[in-house]
Amino acid sequence: MFGRKRRAAIEQRTKLIGRVVMLITDGLCTKSYDQFVESFSNPGEEPDESARDARTARFELRISPTCWYEATASFADATQPSISIQGGGDDRGVLISLQVPADANEPVFPVVDLYVPKGLKRGRDARKVVRALQAVRGWKCVTPI
Repeated sequence: MFGRKRRAAIEQRTKLIGRVVMLITDGLCTKSYDQFVESFSNPGEEPDESARDARTARFELRISPTCWYEATASFADATQPSISIQGGGDDRGVLISLQVPADANEPVFPVVDLYVPKGLKRGRDARKVVRALQAVRGWKCVTPI
């Protein structure tokens, strides 16, 4: 029974992550840096002057008490904004990235991979989340899991 509940929770979390990434992607494609910051910054955590000069924004996506994602959006290249999203807690090791193509007619494909920084331990659900996201239509993977 526990296995089924955990599998269902991972599936539900993966769907949520997919929707959030698509929402962020839309923001990267349609908003200016200032509009993006206004929409996605965590309250009280707006970019400081150096982040604004670099045209970056950092924010946290809290999925559950044991699972969160740290996101960094960059508008440094105004024609190709990008984002990197790293899982924490149960999803430590999940790495999602995407870059908006310079040609607005080209599709945007999120890339998902399993990457655990040296000295850290992979989250207990990271491998399953990466596999589930790799199976989503339109997502790419760097290395097969």
